[in-house]
Amino acid sequence: MATLTLTPLTNILEGIAFFQGFASEELELLLDVGKWTQVAPRERIVQQGERDLHMYVLVQGQAEVIYNEKVVATIKSSDIFGEIGLMGRPRIAHVESSMECLLLAFDANDLNKLPLTLQVKFLRRVLDTVFARLQKSNAQRWLISRDKTKKDQTRTLDPKP
Repeated sequence: MATLTLTPLTNILEGIAFFQGFASEELELLLDVGKWTQVAPRERIVQQGERDLHMYVLVQGQAEVIYNEKVVATIKSSDIFGEIGLMGRPRIAHVESSMECLLLAFDANDLNKLPLTLQVKFLRRVLDTVFARLQKSNAQRWLISRDKTKKDQTRTLDPKP
């Protein structure tokens, strides 16, 4: 059995859930097209309404999703964000670093230069992540709706004074 020699950057990616299941050769190809960026605290990474073709992997640090001037989510190390950018759609919210961050950005045009099988694998991982977020959001909404319904039912059952 041959011993694989992995670069330090490949080792970093292997520790990120999004990249699990990619072969070391595939990770090397992704590293070739990815762009590393270091971001200072309180720096805006994504601007609501802007269009670009990038998505990001937060390799290290923490960031906040801001919508209507309210923090609606926290992005932690190993999370991906901005994937709507791969479709060329306007950004839905701002993303701002809450501490120093290390990002790996992927541009849709660069991803399109990868072998087709790797493109499909990468986009499937993006879809898996988006679907998991949607399921979590749906479950939270369902619980809130269920609790509200229970409160409303309790109020209607309470005798009026």
